[in-house]
Amino acid sequence: MDLELLPKAYEATAAVLAAVPDSAWEAQSPCEEWTVGEVADHLTGVMHVFAAAIDGGPETGGPYADAAERCLAAFRRPGALVAEHPFPFGPTPGEVIAAISLSESLVHGWDVARGAGVPYEPAPEVVSAMLVASEEVSPPEGAFAPPVPPSSDDPMTVLLARLGRTA
Repeated sequence: MDLELLPKAYEATAAVLAAVPDSAWEAQSPCEEWTVGEVADHLTGVMHVFAAAIDGGPETGGPYADAAERCLAAFRRPGALVAEHPFPFGPTPGEVIAAISLSESLVHGWDVARGAGVPYEPAPEVVSAMLVASEEVSPPEGAFAPPVPPSSDDPMTVLLARLGRTA
């Protein structure tokens, strides 16, 4: 896991969250059961869960920017990526938790942008890394909708299609 990808993913998603107009928080997101605001709340919440797994602090906290800072500090701790940490699936290496955090930020950043109708410009290297990871590891059953055919060969479109989203 290249830790330099995390701030790039977090920054792109923070930019999306900052761009959401007040009128769009209640808009439908690509996540069928969630509004744009609910996706943003979910993302912020899981970011605090990821950080808590590594730093041992509370699973709740402030806004997305605080959660992203906390995750970066936790994942950068010496040995954090190789150590096993308590996690909802059981003891999990920090590197796996960091990869999940990267994926959550990237994909839910797109969900928020799409639902709110605002631009999203994730770093190409983040998209490429997640595309490669999606070829190597299948998400847990039920975590995403079934894959759909991609509408183009754009890397983000292919990644989203693998996760059941139509770009």
